[in-house]
Amino acid sequence: MRRTTWLLFALTLLLVQRTRVSRAQRSYARQGANRENPTVKIPDQGTVLGKEVALGGTQRVTQYLGIPYAQPPLSELRFARPMTDPLPSWSGVRNATQFAPSCPQVTGRLKLHEKLYKQLLPPDLPDPGFSEDCLFLNIFVPDGGRGDEQWPVMVWFHGGDFNTGTPAIWDASIFVSRQKVLVVTVAYRLNILGFFTTTDTEAPGNYGMFDQIAALDWIKRNIKHFNGSPSNIVIYGHSSGAISVGLHMLSPLSRGKFSKAIAMSGDAVSSVGSPESEVGIVERVIEKFGCYRQPTTKMMECLRRVEVDILIQETSEIETWGPIIDAEMNNDTEPFLASHPKDILESGNINTVPLIVGYTNNEQALAYMEATGGPNSEGKLSPESFEMMITDEFLQAVQAPDENSTCEANPQLVANAVLFFYRPYPPTTNGTILRDRYLDLQTEKNYAAGLTLLAGKVSKRKTPAFVYRFDYRPRTPSVAKDVPEWAGVPHMFELPFVWGLPHLMGGATQWNFADKKMSDVIMAMLAAFAKTGDPSLNNQIKWEPFAQKSPGILLIDKNIDMNRPEEVDYRAFAFWNEYYPQILEEASGHCCNFTNTAANAWTMLPRGVCLGSVLATVALQRLRF
Repeated sequence: MRRTTWLLFALTLLLVQRTRVSRAQRSYARQGANRENPTVKIPDQGTVLGKEVALGGTQRVTQYLGIPYAQPPLSELRFARPMTDPLPSWSGVRNATQFAPSCPQVTGRLKLHEKLYKQLLPPDLPDPGFSEDCLFLNIFVPDGGRGDEQWPVMVWFHGGDFNTGTPAIWDASIFVSRQKVLVVTVAYRLNILGFFTTTDTEAPGNYGMFDQIAALDWIKRNIKHFNGSPSNIVIYGHSSGAISVGLHMLSPLSRGKFSKAIAMSGDAVSSVGSPESEVGIVERVIEKFGCYRQPTTKMMECLRRVEVDILIQETSEIETWGPIIDAEMNNDTEPFLASHPKDILESGNINTVPLIVGYTNNEQALAYMEATGGPNSEGKLSPESFEMMITDEFLQAVQAPDENSTCEANPQLVANAVLFFYRPYPPTTNGTILRDRYLDLQTEKNYAAGLTLLAGKVSKRKTPAFVYRFDYRPRTPSVAKDVPEWAGVPHMFELPFVWGLPHLMGGATQWNFADKKMSDVIMAMLAAFAKTGDPSLNNQIKWEPFAQKSPGILLIDKNIDMNRPEEVDYRAFAFWNEYYPQILEEASGHCCNFTNTAANAWTMLPRGVCLGSVLATVALQRLRF
């Protein structure tokens, strides 16, 4: 009798469970997916089959991978804007359970920060290979439903200096399952395929940026079919992905395609080229492949015939690919960038949305280690090396005037100004101090200054902007074992926490509890921003907005709180954003105006005396701080 009762009880439980599952499946099916067959119909394209992934316990996420958002950029579409009318379509059900091939790029040249990050990923990570047909995106959908509401959407643009990178290593499953935010990762053309230009209308460049715009258009139109909100789209990225985010805030072609933005360790203000800077690249490319320079139509016919692997390999030594100011090359269509980012910021004609920007406290430490002897080196600098490294870098910042110009450039003036600002006072021979000052220069010039400038301009338009500095070193010994203490927190060291790697199941790294907690906090702040526009966490963390008159920065370390005045060198940001451009302009061939009677006297003066007042002005300004 007891056994019969137990069997009836078990059968009842089974029937109840099956009923619950059936209801859950029907509910999920209304979103376009169910646990047995997660399919979504995309209008004008077709139906895609995704896969449900269990992350342990009750945590699940549904992935739809390798969905095309534009026609394959092949043949005549190589070196052209992406074609999205019509979109690729298919009959039947398309298998969307594997990543599509990555965009073509050289392999085996990972930088140290990339190597250290990839060591934290599962060793059996699938390799999707490479193909010129690579304009795909991937969608990670949270489990369950939000009633009548739709998921906030975060769109990730990967880094890689616009030369390399792939969405395939950015699995958003942990973040999505824990924070209930839908994430889309995007592939876009890189290197020569994404950014070559003839410097005229034949091939204007910026194809990789137009790929990103095409992806945003697709998301805006179709994400509702995955229960994502087309009215709450956050774009975010790191390094060149962050530069992309910043440029979308400046481009008229990106207006209205997103509602919030997050830029991590990438400065859009100082990271674009010009047609003039690309002329030498064009000459190098056509020499490689024996193409005619003129007419440019023939040049492009020649380059479109080159096999893609050869095209990539033979131009791999060129590492300056990236976005350019393309106004002069788009007579018939609106350009991506009509003028220099700094001029756009000054005009105030930007896509003003709530913004988060940030950087780590020693961005270039790993690159410096690679250049000076590896992880076992202390990297100390002698006074002579300190002076030489800064001088060599900033002498190259000044372009020589035209041959017919009566003006003379004075690059030494720029180097002297930078040395004056960063040379320790009182003078020292301490190699540790000199090393740290040099690395401060690299972080402040290449990351912090431009990011805070962008944040200040957004806040000036009465829109919230938030700035962070990531100072937290992982407590897990194996994660930072190749990074000495003096290196602080280098480039990419925030990303394991952004993507939830401390919670990765079955990984080779056994993460410290403190690192798991830090990851929870970082993910929660990003998700809170995506949902509400405010990254603060109730009473736990109050993240105050950044403003030009009150430039607060959230310092993320063991303790997370707003900075105290002595912890951030705001005068360095002012130097790079306000004074350095003036010095650079004056040193780049500026001519003094003299009366005829003074002309003879001027010829007797030593070279550069006219410009010396600029250096004196900077010195006075620094003393005023």
